Amino acid sequence: MSPDRVRLGKVADVPEQRYAVTAVVPVKQLALAKSRLALPVEQRWALALAFALDTVAALAGSPCVGAIVVVTADPDVERCLQGQPAHLVRDTGVGLLPAVAAGCRVAASRWPGAGVAVVPADLPCLSCDDVTQVLHLAQRAEGAFVPDWATTGTTFVVTAPGQPMVARYGPGSAAKHLALGLRSLHGAPAGARHDVDTLTNLRAAAALGLGARTAAQVAALDRFGPPASLTA
Repeated sequence: MSPDRVRLGKVADVPEQRYAVTAVVPVKQLALAKSRLALPVEQRWALALAFALDTVAALAGSPCVGAIVVVTADPDVERCLQGQPAHLVRDTGVGLLPAVAAGCRVAASRWPGAGVAVVPADLPCLSCDDVTQVLHLAQRAEGAFVPDWATTGTTFVVTAPGQPMVARYGPGSAAKHLALGLRSLHGAPAGARHDVDTLTNLRAAAALGLGARTAAQVAALDRFGPPASLTA
């Protein structure tokens, strides 16, 4: 996507904030995403795409987010984000941490006065209000993270302007972030903590409330029927 096709918010749009945040969202190639979802491959791809688009939409709707950087090598993700409030960075495909680092470099270069929030692309329950609440909480610290629903993993990682992004992922990432000195945002809303890897996670997400694109995909799944049936 060329820069002239990207619609971006400005730090001045959120005067109540000490600073606006640039969100960095790494999106894995759909063919490799969500392998733990026990569904046919086409349904996994469709859900992974819906998760990512709902996550970006929630970020775009928060007044605390001044810009969004999406790091991906997937052409379907790129196509669906054309005309959306996101700046696309090509993922080199060598892993999550390099993708995060690439997005953070772009964020620091283009919007040096903003904080940075690294956000996973699988938060289908995330709402604009959830994003705003997390970022308000995070601004009380130079670095903070949101533990996932299981309390052992991580969703958001947020750093203040001028601070280096220190993110560690994989098993036990919450403990790793605590050891790095980041503040744990235990008060973060459920929608900001509920990443989805399995069908059990997806059922729980449906009970919390799904973004529009994910809800449509879930409704189309022959296995589940309408989203309400996931709560049974």
